[in-house]
Amino acid sequence: MKSFSIDPLRQAFSVLPEQAHNSGNEAIDMRYFYVPSNHAKALHPDNVLVVGIRGSGKSEWWKELQNPDLRELVSELSPRAELGKIDCYVGFGAPNDKRYPTKRVFEDLLGKNISAQIIWRTVIAWSLLDTKYFPPKLSSWQDRITYYQTHFEAIDNQLLDLDNELVTKNRKAVILFDALERTSDSWNYLRQILKGLLQVGLDFRSYRAIRLKIFVRPDMLEDPYVTNFPDSSKLTNNSAKLDWTKIELFNLLWQYLGNASTGGQEFRDECARFFNQHWKQYQKFNIWIIPEEMQKDEKLQRNIFHALAGEWMGPNAKRGFPYIWLPNHLGDAHGKVSPRSFLTALSEAATANLIKDQKHPLQYQAIKKGVQEASKIRVEEFKEDYPWVHLLIGPLKGLSVPCPFESIAEKWEEQNTLITLTDRLRNTDENTVKLPPSRLDQGPSGVKQDLVDLGIFEIKRDGRINLPDVYRVGYGLGRRGGVPPVK
Repeated sequence: MKSFSIDPLRQAFSVLPEQAHNSGNEAIDMRYFYVPSNHAKALHPDNVLVVGIRGSGKSEWWKELQNPDLRELVSELSPRAELGKIDCYVGFGAPNDKRYPTKRVFEDLLGKNISAQIIWRTVIAWSLLDTKYFPPKLSSWQDRITYYQTHFEAIDNQLLDLDNELVTKNRKAVILFDALERTSDSWNYLRQILKGLLQVGLDFRSYRAIRLKIFVRPDMLEDPYVTNFPDSSKLTNNSAKLDWTKIELFNLLWQYLGNASTGGQEFRDECARFFNQHWKQYQKFNIWIIPEEMQKDEKLQRNIFHALAGEWMGPNAKRGFPYIWLPNHLGDAHGKVSPRSFLTALSEAATANLIKDQKHPLQYQAIKKGVQEASKIRVEEFKEDYPWVHLLIGPLKGLSVPCPFESIAEKWEEQNTLITLTDRLRNTDENTVKLPPSRLDQGPSGVKQDLVDLGIFEIKRDGRINLPDVYRVGYGLGRRGGVPPVK
C-alpha cells in the first residue's frame, strides 16, 4: 500500500491547530482558507438566513466577510457566491461593539415596550447611514431609536436613495448578524429579538441592493413563535445550511496540507507521484489549488487518506477504515461534523509519539486519541454557547450509554440538577450565555428534547438514550467497545 513520507507530512499537520482554533479578530491565513462548494449559496448576498451548528463556520464567515481581500479571493475561487461587488456592514456579533446594542441595552429597550423590529431597523439604518444622516450627538441607542421613530419616513427615503445608488454602481450592501444568543439572557426577550430580525430581514428583500445576512443556530429556529409571522417560509424554506460533508472535510485537510510551509511540497509531489494529482499555484494570492479530481472523487480521497493513516482502524479490517471511521466518530446525533473537531483530531493524532515500525504519518491508535482530544475541545466550546449542557451532562459522568432515559432523569433528580439550573446559570461569569434550556419548564422530558435538538442525545429505536462519541468521550461517559472516555 502507498504511504506518504512520515516526517515531512507529520510536520505539515502541525499547521492545523492554530487555524482549527482560530478565534478573535485575527484574520485567517488565506493559504488555508477553503470554501466548500455547498457554502457558496450561504455566502450569496441574496440568501438572508444561514443556519449552522456550533463550529460550522458562522462566526468565521461573519468575520471574514468583513475582509475585502478575502471576499475577492472567494469571488474568484467560487464565482457562484457573487461576493465581488459587495460592501459588508455589521448589525450584531461578538464581542461587544459600539456598532450595535449590548445585551443589557436590548433588555432595557424591550422592557420599555420598544419592539424588536424598531430596534433592528435603527441598528441597520445606523450601520448604513451613520452620522451621514443621524446627528452625531446621538450617543445612546435610546436616543437613536427615538430619532428613528420620529424621522422614520426621511430615514427610509435615505435608505431607498442608497439602494438606488448601489444599483447604479452595480454593488450590494450586506449587513451581517451573528451570535444572536448573546442578545439576551431571557428566552422571552430572545424570541422577540429573533422574530423581529427575521421579519426585518424579510422586509429588506424588497430592496434591490441592500440585504441582511443572518447567521443562526438550528436550535434557535425550533420555537414556533420565532417564525410565526406572514411569509416566514420565504426565509426558512430558502435558508442556506453550513453543512460539512465528508468530502468537504477532507478537502479542508488537503487545503492545509497542500499549502503547509513545511511538508506541503512533499504532499503535493507525492499526490502527483502516487495518484497522478497535480497541484497548480494561484499566483495572485500565492495559494496552491486542490486538483479537481481530489475534490470530487470519494474513492480517490479515501486512497489518499489511507496513504496518510493506514488502511484499517486496527490490526485488520474488522475495526473499520480511517476515511469512514473518523468523521463517523466526530459527528453529532444528526451526523453533522464540526470542521474544528475534524482538524483537532488529526492535529492531535499527528503529534502522538511514533510507534515501532510505523509505516504512515498517522496511526490508528493516535487517531483514536485525536478523537478524545476533539471531544474535550467540543465540550469546552459548548460551555461558551450552551453552559446549561455542561450542567446537565456533568452529573452523568461514569454512566454508560445507551441507557434508559429514566437512568438519566434519576441522576438529575438525585442532584437537584433541574431545580438549581437557572440559579447556577445566573451566577456564571458575566460574559457567559445564561440562557437555560428552552423547554426547562416542561421538566426532564422537555430538557431531553432540547438535547435531542442539539444533537447531543440520540434516541435509539428501543427508546434508550445514546451520546455520540464527540460528546460522550469528553463528558466522561462510557460505552462498551467504544473510544474510552476522558478520565
